[in-house]
Amino acid sequence: MKTLAVALLLSLSGLVQAGQGCSDSETEPLELMNALELALKTQTTLQQAQAETAIIARVGQDLSKYGLRYSHLGLVQKEADGRYTVLHELNECGSDRSDLYVEGLGNFFLDDVLAFEVLILLPPVAVQQKLADLMRGPLARQMHHKKYNMLAYVFDTEYQNSNQWGLELLAHALSESPLTDRKSVQHWLKQQSFQPGVIEVGPVTRLGASVFKANVSFDDHPLKQRLKGKYQVVTVESVEQFLLKLQPDTQRIVLTH
Repeated sequence: MKTLAVALLLSLSGLVQAGQGCSDSETEPLELMNALELALKTQTTLQQAQAETAIIARVGQDLSKYGLRYSHLGLVQKEADGRYTVLHELNECGSDRSDLYVEGLGNFFLDDVLAFEVLILLPPVAVQQKLADLMRGPLARQMHHKKYNMLAYVFDTEYQNSNQWGLELLAHALSESPLTDRKSVQHWLKQQSFQPGVIEVGPVTRLGASVFKANVSFDDHPLKQRLKGKYQVVTVESVEQFLLKLQPDTQRIVLTH
């Protein structure tokens, strides 16, 4: 059965190299097996729910000191052949740039995960269909902004992080009126009382990040927040809470391996 699962998931993991980190270290066999088995559980769950699209999130790093469990989200869509692929924004090798990638589910769980656990959010069918149309059209890339900042301010267009891109595209599926660009999306999010996550960063950590990390910037945040060391960013948890508030019929599923 395990051999069958591995063979199946390898076939499902279309662009298996897309968006991988810059480490040259080889994947351990057990890690590969765990990632593929979690991917199989995820696909089975999506198939049983007859999902057209979904939001999924992984535990890529330990964010418990910030009160967070999930670090990175992606948008899942069902392909014509029945496979599920993940569309998401990824930082390029710790630089100040990012790009969009399409990956198989297996690959999504192989990118330096801390724990083999996935959060699945299934919006109502109408929202799923609208999101599917957006993901297949040009808007997904139009909403992408290459200047990457891990701590991008939620209501500013200077930078963008991965979760922010996902939220901003999802906003188009949730809004009843057309949204034109990132600025209009962020204005709509304010109107809908979107509550971002708050990350506290002390002055010593902030100085080190500013000097040594190209993918971390603080200059887009309001001065008052910078002085307090509190930074409002888009987290997986904040996206989840927002979606459940606007679409309370959204199904929440957690799978582990």
